[in-house]
Amino acid sequence: MLRISTALAAVCLFAPTCFAGGISLNATRIIYQEGQKEASLTVQNHSQKDVFLVQSWIDDINGNKKTPFIITPPLFQMQPNKNNALRIVNINNQLPADRESVYWINVKAIPAASEDSAGKNLLQIAVRTRLKLFYRPKDLPGDPASAAKTLTFTHTGNQLAIDNPSAYVMTFHELNVGGKLIKDPVMVPAKGHLSVKLPASTGAFSQVQYSIINDFGAAGAQLTQPVR
Repeated sequence: MLRISTALAAVCLFAPTCFAGGISLNATRIIYQEGQKEASLTVQNHSQKDVFLVQSWIDDINGNKKTPFIITPPLFQMQPNKNNALRIVNINNQLPADRESVYWINVKAIPAASEDSAGKNLLQIAVRTRLKLFYRPKDLPGDPASAAKTLTFTHTGNQLAIDNPSAYVMTFHELNVGGKLIKDPVMVPAKGHLSVKLPASTGAFSQVQYSIINDFGAAGAQLTQPVR
C-alpha cells in the first residue's frame, strides 16, 4: 500500500475560528495575562464521520520548542462531533516584565485512515494551524490601541524601517506604502525594530497607511503616519 503524507500550514489571522480539515479552534490568538493560572483553547471536530489525531505544541519565532509554556494534552484523538480543551500553562516566571513576549501555538490535525482504505493508495493530509500566544505582564503603560499610534517609519533605499517604542507587540492587518500593499504578515516586537523590503514598483511616498490587529483578531482603526 502506498501512503503519501502532505503537510499544509495554515496561519489564521482574521477569521473568528481557524479551520484545519474538520478541526476548528475557538480563537485566532491567545492573550496570557501575568498571574493567570492558565489559558485555554477549544478544539472541535466538525466532521460527522472523520476521526483526527491532534498534536499540539508551542514554539518561539525561531521554531525552538523549548519555551516558558507547556500545552496539554500534546497528543489526543478527536472523535466526530466532539471538542476538547487545550490547557496552556506558564512554567517560567522569568519573562520580561516591561513588554509583551510572543510565541506560537501549533495545532496539527491528522486524519485517521478508514477501515475501507486498507490495501489502497492513500493520500493523507496533515493540516497545521498556527496562532500567536502573547504573554502580557501586569501594569504595562497604555494599551495596544494607543500603542499602534506610536509606531514610527523611516525610508532608506528599498527598505522601510519600523520602530515600535511601546510595550506591546504590533501585528499589521494592513500596511500600505506608496500605493502598494505589503502582503507578507508583518509583526514588530515590543520595544523593537523591523525592516521591511519594499516592492520594486513602489512609488514615491511621504506617509504610510496601516491598521493593527487587536486582541480579538480583528483589524483596528485605519491610521496614517508620516515617513522620515
